[in-house]
Amino acid sequence: NGTILNFKTSGPPAATTVSAPVVTTQVATVGTTTATLRGTVNPSGDQTTYWFEYSKSSLLSTILGSTSHTAITGAGTSPTNVATPITGLERNTRYYFRIVAENSVGTIRSDIAEFRTK
Repeated sequence: NGTILNFKTSGPPAATTVSAPVVTTQVATVGTTTATLRGTVNPSGDQTTYWFEYSKSSLLSTILGSTSHTAITGAGTSPTNVATPITGLERNTRYYFRIVAENSVGTIRSDIAEFRTK
């Protein structure tokens, strides 16, 4: 028999804290029939998908359109600037929009912002 040796394991990986995403709207860039909707998304430690909803209704009670779902890969914990162009808007019309983000914890909607086409 040989000498008795010992060793120590590092144990399970440290638990990561994941929470719902954090979103904010920013000022849109506006043209006559187009706009680029802007905001920030903090994925809060989990892969997150975001999109914009827009409407002529100030409560977004009737959603005219929704941009395509775009994933923020990785599990960052810092805000990421995001922007999505939309087309086919009416001239000289007020629109309202918000950013929506979803991860494994839940779905969060930002405050509603507005813009007017030229």
